[in-house]
Amino acid sequence: ALPILPGKHVKPVVKVTVAGQTKRTRIQKGNNPFFDETFFFNFFESPAELFDEPIFITVFDSRSLRTDSVLGEFRMDVGAIYSEPRHAFLRKWLLLSDPEDFAAGAKGYLKVSMFVLGTGDEAPVEKKDIPERSEEH
Repeated sequence: ALPILPGKHVKPVVKVTVAGQTKRTRIQKGNNPFFDETFFFNFFESPAELFDEPIFITVFDSRSLRTDSVLGEFRMDVGAIYSEPRHAFLRKWLLLSDPEDFAAGAKGYLKVSMFVLGTGDEAPVEKKDIPERSEEH
């Protein structure tokens, strides 16, 4: 498998920030981590106020939480997810880039599912990834 993060001896941690609220994953080891964690953020703003709020998904090397330890970051607005079918991004690969230099190219990849649900909305049922089998003829 190809590494999804740069560096060999990294201990990545993912920080998710939405409208000023931040949550973190547990620390993993290596450049091909599997986090498998779920975060819930609750907001009381109107959808119009919330949809312009950014979501930051930042991967750090946990050995150093200084800004120069950022391995990569992905940013999008809450409204971009809500406008998707079923208000969800399901098992999407995000391209992580350098927040200081977006022209620097890919810094890694992170597969995520994200939902933006309003009162009365139901979360889509997410099927677990099943390893793909090659078809035999």
